[in-house]
Amino acid sequence: MNWCALEESLREIISQGLIQSVFQPIVDIRKQLVLGYEALSRGPSDSPLYAAGVLFETAERAGVQQELEQLCRNKAVKKFRGLGIEGLLFVNISPQVLELPEFDLDKLDTLIDELDLDPSRVVLELSERYPATDMGQTLKALAILKERGFKIAIDDLGAGYSGLKLWSEVKPDYVKIDRHFIRDIDTDLVKREFVASVVNLANGMGCQLVAEGVETESEYKTIHELGIPLCQGFYFGKPKVHPVVTNLNRSRPTMENKISLGKVGALATYIQPVSPSTLLGDVIQRFSKAGHISSIPVVDDDKPIGMISKWSLMELFALPFGRALHEKKPVKHYMTQTPIVVPWGEDLSIVSRMLTDEEDLYIRQHFIITKESKYFGVGSTRDVLKRITDMKIRSARYANPLTLLPGNVPINEKLREMEESRETYSLLYFDIDNFKPLNDVLGYSIGDQVIQLLANTLRAHLQEHKTFIGHVGGDDFVVVFDGVADLAEICKTVQDAFVEKVKSFYPPSMVTLGYMDAFDRNGKPQKFPLSTLSVGVVQQDAPEGELLIDISTLAARAKKRAKLLVSKYSVLRVSDSLANLDEMQTAV
Repeated sequence: MNWCALEESLREIISQGLIQSVFQPIVDIRKQLVLGYEALSRGPSDSPLYAAGVLFETAERAGVQQELEQLCRNKAVKKFRGLGIEGLLFVNISPQVLELPEFDLDKLDTLIDELDLDPSRVVLELSERYPATDMGQTLKALAILKERGFKIAIDDLGAGYSGLKLWSEVKPDYVKIDRHFIRDIDTDLVKREFVASVVNLANGMGCQLVAEGVETESEYKTIHELGIPLCQGFYFGKPKVHPVVTNLNRSRPTMENKISLGKVGALATYIQPVSPSTLLGDVIQRFSKAGHISSIPVVDDDKPIGMISKWSLMELFALPFGRALHEKKPVKHYMTQTPIVVPWGEDLSIVSRMLTDEEDLYIRQHFIITKESKYFGVGSTRDVLKRITDMKIRSARYANPLTLLPGNVPINEKLREMEESRETYSLLYFDIDNFKPLNDVLGYSIGDQVIQLLANTLRAHLQEHKTFIGHVGGDDFVVVFDGVADLAEICKTVQDAFVEKVKSFYPPSMVTLGYMDAFDRNGKPQKFPLSTLSVGVVQQDAPEGELLIDISTLAARAKKRAKLLVSKYSVLRVSDSLANLDEMQTAV
């Protein structure tokens, strides 16, 4: 590489101001909004200095780092203000530049004032990749910047050797975790544990974390599970002159959206585990430092093998010579070797029974949660019981008073949860045929009993499949199944059971005739068949596609079609609706 030619080109770029600013969004994944944008600088598109890495390396070699950085900041602030972008502006500044005696803080102040930009909206990022050589001068400059209202961030945490020292001395508002630790964090347990420890530090030091380099949905979801509120990366938007944010409102990756509130995974808290060889002295020290933790899982090769309790360990150390005798011994000899371990998708009701059916004298306070048989987090017995109580109260509040099944509010929440999970599912819409004449002729009391019959039939035949059963109102019910398996046989069983039992509500003469005389909606006499059961099924087999019509509308259309068929069963597939709404249904 011809550095002399590059340095000459760089001086020309600086003198002519040929730097272009691009902006990459930083999003708050809890609030589902854009916190701000990081300004990144590019050279001329037809120049070998276009890439930021070559651009700044050349500036460092040529000794014009301050001139280049000042130009980049000026361009970024002016462009940011000119575009009218909302939120915070993150701009880079190297510690070496802050240390230079000729660095002029007033120039930055003047620029901000001229553009009428509040300094509190500007975050100055110090990269750990470029360590400070004169920390005293750097801290002095940062103190002045803070006094003038600017916010401070540490960039690329983990990329160098002095990150934690810089963090403790600078006391930044934001810390950005280097992209190396975010890449594949969903599958790399070591990276996950490192980031979890950084989260604990941030919580204790009162600053906000930003995960850099988030590129996949799996990384995004893992970041949220670890409790990091802010993200930056290609998944949300590439650096652009006119920034565009993607995937922000597409799906909230919270565990309560990913799985039902009735699943134990929604209560998981990630506690960094210890290995079987960890010494008891190290474990008790960890308990002392983290007062809120009372149980620590013991994990070997991602598999949970035990649990160590704070109180049992303190009891052991309280014995005469307890610490001296035991602190150098491995935890594997003292842990609970039969912890309660449950998969993250398990129903809370089942977990509750597991906890209370234990033969121990005392109910265990904590249990281990796994995902795909690997350690995922720790659950609290108290949280399980509280969530079940809350769910029962909520269920009673929004339940249909006749059937006690979930009503429209929880039904809509369930459908929204399924759509946000981006997983396949099936929505079944059950409707009693000829219910109105039955209700008119036999009376509303019989009508209510028939509705209760359908509710009980659905419970009896479908609850074993871990379905969600809801009562829309009147004689309309919905059922949500995970996946898009063929449900024709299951529905036929429900239909046959209902048709057979509903006959007991009719007078024997009507059953013999097979119909009843009643008035239609226009007041004209008509013969109506005995009640049967229609089922419209919507298969959400394209969860990543853009739904062109509301899922409940599709279900109503499927039910309407089912009523016209001999089988009383019809299926609509969402994938067909994405291609052609007029040809999206198949019937059985």
